[in-house]
Amino acid sequence: MTGQPVDLEPVTRAAGLDAATPSERLARLDQAAAQHVETQRPANTLKAYAQDWQVWEDYTAELGIPLLSGSIGALTGFVVWLERGRTLRPAERADPAVPERAAPAAPSTIERRLTGALAGLRQHQVTVDAEASRAAWRALKGYRQRLAQEGVRRGRGKATMVTLADLRAMSRACPDTVAGLRDRAMLLIGFPIAARSSDLANLLVTDVTQPDDRGLAVTVRHGKSIGDMVVPRREHPETDPVRAWRAWLSAAELGRAEPGPAFRRIDRHGNVGTQALTTAGVNQILGRAGVRAGLSYAVTGHSLRSGFATEARRAGADDLAIADQGRWVRGSRALYEYIRRVDQWKDNAAGALDL
Repeated sequence: MTGQPVDLEPVTRAAGLDAATPSERLARLDQAAAQHVETQRPANTLKAYAQDWQVWEDYTAELGIPLLSGSIGALTGFVVWLERGRTLRPAERADPAVPERAAPAAPSTIERRLTGALAGLRQHQVTVDAEASRAAWRALKGYRQRLAQEGVRRGRGKATMVTLADLRAMSRACPDTVAGLRDRAMLLIGFPIAARSSDLANLLVTDVTQPDDRGLAVTVRHGKSIGDMVVPRREHPETDPVRAWRAWLSAAELGRAEPGPAFRRIDRHGNVGTQALTTAGVNQILGRAGVRAGLSYAVTGHSLRSGFATEARRAGADDLAIADQGRWVRGSRALYEYIRRVDQWKDNAAGALDL
């Protein structure tokens, strides 16, 4: 979380509001509540929204339209503007004095920017007509379809999933150093809890406990999705999260009740610091783990998350159990994309035909 919760007390108490009508009091309460809820968003989400809003500011300034425009034309125009390549700010250009446009944005980038712009408009008390937002999303859908028809791919695309074989290879390739022990513990805990990179960066030592011999209990407290999970122990030392966690704690000289981050920065001399890894730092570590194992794709936090969902389903896990372990909302569209990847071969209508 970021910032301090908004104090609702001045709004909810009657003092100072004797002359206010019930409607005025409700309006003030609504405004304070909206600000309070906004402060509860994860820091990474707020940062991303701020970046998206800055791009929206650039767009409205370039077109000469009001900043708080929520019409069909404004929102659909935003999609088209990004599709064609937005105008770079002076600080982003090779020569600040020379106007320059960015490359056409990938559909996933436009989706994120549009979501952030809509959130910013709502924050500024702009009521966006439902038809206006639907029109913008239809414009984005049309852009995706045109790229598909032309065989053009923009953006990095979805992260490649880590298979169980890949996970074993990465664990096996971790060096016998303090950093290597940290990396192995991160992999073997991150995979079975379907961790995002931000989840691993925010994990505390006290969030990982061993209640009994069956394995570890892990609590994700910060990020897009929070919850409590258990991680069963495994017999093989290369894939056992309990051994990996204990080895990392011992090498880093961290007690199980140690305050502070679970996965920490380590300098080039092997000294363990007190600072947590950043989300970008976790991604770099996962990427290096993939390179050491000789994998042909770039490993990211989402590679662990998608790999867990797919491999768990392939092993016969129930979709509700997968959702609970990975902190997906039950019925999540993203989760069902992973599940369908497995089920399209197992439960295929064409496969039932006697051809």
